[in-house]
Amino acid sequence: MNTTQKPRLEVEAGINNCLLISDSHTSDLTSLTKHALGFLEQQLASQSKRRTLIVSDIEGDELVFEMFYSNLQQIVKARLVDEIVLLGRELSAQSQRFRIEKKRCFTTTDDFLQSDVISSFKNQAVLLKIAPEFSPEKVKMHLQLLPHDTVLEIDFDAMFHNIGYFRSKLKSETKLMCMVKASAYGSGSVEVALAMQHYGCDYLGVAFVNEGVELRTAGVQLPIVVLNPMASSLHQLFKYCLEPEICNFRMLKLILDYAKNLGMKNYPVHIKIDTGMHRAGFEEQDIEKLLKILNSQDNLRVVSVFSHLASADEISEEMDNFTKKQLRKFEEITAIIAKSLNYPFLRHILNTAGIERFSDFQFDMVRLGIGLWGVNCQNEKKLRNVCSLSTKIIQIKNVQAGETVGYNRKGKVLQDKQIALLPLGYADGMDRRLSNGNGYLLYNGEKALITGNICMDLLMLDVTGLDAKDGMEVVIFNALRPFAQIAEQLGTIPYEVLTSISPRVRRVYFTENY
Repeated sequence: MNTTQKPRLEVEAGINNCLLISDSHTSDLTSLTKHALGFLEQQLASQSKRRTLIVSDIEGDELVFEMFYSNLQQIVKARLVDEIVLLGRELSAQSQRFRIEKKRCFTTTDDFLQSDVISSFKNQAVLLKIAPEFSPEKVKMHLQLLPHDTVLEIDFDAMFHNIGYFRSKLKSETKLMCMVKASAYGSGSVEVALAMQHYGCDYLGVAFVNEGVELRTAGVQLPIVVLNPMASSLHQLFKYCLEPEICNFRMLKLILDYAKNLGMKNYPVHIKIDTGMHRAGFEEQDIEKLLKILNSQDNLRVVSVFSHLASADEISEEMDNFTKKQLRKFEEITAIIAKSLNYPFLRHILNTAGIERFSDFQFDMVRLGIGLWGVNCQNEKKLRNVCSLSTKIIQIKNVQAGETVGYNRKGKVLQDKQIALLPLGYADGMDRRLSNGNGYLLYNGEKALITGNICMDLLMLDVTGLDAKDGMEVVIFNALRPFAQIAEQLGTIPYEVLTSISPRVRRVYFTENY
């Protein structure tokens, strides 16, 4: 949902395991060499994908054309791409200038789409530099893995801005762990993790081993901490060099025995301490036994000792006193551990709210989660919205007074209404409690109430008096209507709204900073 006309780079999943990157600044090929390819490097990491450039004719005079051809020649000569597809009569006529083994020429977009070229794309990075007259959206439709009108957009510029805000509260030497569990809070773990790696985060945090495996196979090389390792997943944990949290003696024995069987020395692990949340972690009375085990072996090495704050985001004297009690207890326990172990380790306890409110206790590292997405407990105006969800109207109906809309006839129409149908339902993450006028969406910035029961794949919206038309955009949440507001209305937390968005919703990642 591009609310501005500013040129931008977009990345999304393509067909046949391809990565699709498009540059809307079609008049300037230099932006491709300087920025689009750089953005691609961020998202490819160590993946060995061939690169295909699809580029079209542009408008301009002879000087513009000559610069355009020269820049394209430089891209080819530097072997920045492995294959080019030329669209348009002018480029096709100049094709002999571009010395590359794999080169295809088409005078029109339709000729290209009717060829067998697209079906040949497999495990490639496909870059689109297509002028409006050559129907870039039509080309993208053939290349997208999820050609869907419902789109979750993730703004990397805003995400990096938010990281900068939290970093401003930290010492330069304090390390940063970015949490990308639960598919990076519904945004897409691989793409976000690769962006974090490019930005310079020190650690990534996931919940389960399979999440870490997905990141490793996508080329993520950062240390990855697994917060909930299971006995059944230890083979993959060690195979993919993932670093487990250890919070009890059973898991300690399992991981230690596995490391011994593999002949591992100093395998990195992270010890969790329960300082009062009473969810997971070694208790204070466990520390002596824990240290005895750790000091009796050399198969595992403690990289960090950490704990979790229970209520740092609730601003009250009672909750703050509890948080301070947790912090003091953490200091005491880690001091005992440091005195016993004969090597240094990292200490960390602060989450997003903790970074903001208790930065004096940042220790050696902090863990940034929901703050990445622009949600925090104070100073919200200093953060930027990262995720925006939108869809498009697929049909409009005029419903007369006295009629009903949707299942169980819950949507009672008391006066003549205009109702818009949207391809979005509870299977996409729309909570049914927003049905029957309890929730609203935005059309051209105006509130439009949800009418009737939200269906599995569809919902109906009252657009009476809004001059709505088929194919027009409707916003579920964005910077004007943050998803945190929806969470508040539902009596839940922002995490749930984000992580509820279905995988079938198309994800697009973009940057405008180039």
